Amino acid sequence: SCSGSSCGSIGGQPSAATMAEAASEADEASPCAICYEPCAQSVDLPCQCKVDYCASCWDRALAKSFNSCAQARCPTCRAPVRVDYDDASDRLTFGAQVELESADGTRVRLAQQLRPRQIRILAEFAAQHGAPLPLPAQAEDPPLADGVAPRAATPPAPASPVPPTGTLPPAEAPACASGPPPSPTGAVASAPPPPPTGTSPVTAQRRERSRAVVVAAVRHATCLAQAGQLPRCVCGATLELISVQERARRFMQQAESWRTSQALAPLLQRGAMKIVCDLCNQPMSMDGAMGKLWACERGDGTIKHATSNDICMACFIYHAFGVDVQEQLE
Repeated sequence: SCSGSSCGSIGGQPSAATMAEAASEADEASPCAICYEPCAQSVDLPCQCKVDYCASCWDRALAKSFNSCAQARCPTCRAPVRVDYDDASDRLTFGAQVELESADGTRVRLAQQLRPRQIRILAEFAAQHGAPLPLPAQAEDPPLADGVAPRAATPPAPASPVPPTGTLPPAEAPACASGPPPSPTGAVASAPPPPPTGTSPVTAQRRERSRAVVVAAVRHATCLAQAGQLPRCVCGATLELISVQERARRFMQQAESWRTSQALAPLLQRGAMKIVCDLCNQPMSMDGAMGKLWACERGDGTIKHATSNDICMACFIYHAFGVDVQEQLE
């Protein structure tokens, strides 16, 4: 508490002295060299430039530079800037780029530094919105036919930090959608096909149950997205659930800026520029496997993910719901 004139206010209103002091401080704040707004806290530049940048303009400038010349460069002096992410403080750090680094090397390094935080964000999102129900894999094994010996119990394998990739089942309509789930051809889904010759009924039941686990997880993620419950990206924006076709369209838009880049155009011509998952670093399948992926709404507008932050559905359900696609379908 305080009393008298030491509070700098009269009757709850700022005094003339307080207002003058605030105005003086605003005048002393240097404007950002890009947006010309006062910089409450300017970026500590890694070069010799004496100008000020606000954090958001500096971030966008580095991302734009990366997409034009495959390097993050100071927008004033064009000196190469090394960007790192400090997980403890959740801040980017900037230094002089001493050693040459390829564009993909920079992308992979930053993705690896940001990966633990993105995984924690997905786990927190799942904790808020629950696990997909039911999870058939948590149920008991189906009853065995007469004369069939029970399967020997095996200890669970340690969780892999990067979920193995595999062929995903075709996407189905989420449980929250009305009407029967369509088949891949658009027709009404029919009864499941009989097990292959030589497959025991018990094995077929287990396979069907494992497939149901993956489908339940995908359905739950899709229902959450349809309800507007979306996870955050490491940059603070929102991850969107989009189709692989939409991501391919966005990729072609990004490629327009790469075609005029001396550093990136040759990579694009060789087919080296691909859409990859930023968690498992595997190329995204564009053949419609599961049909969808998660992408940041900011696209390439931040140096944290200068070519977008993309997460495949396999990684999403693994880190959010603990469902390992390959383990369930093998």
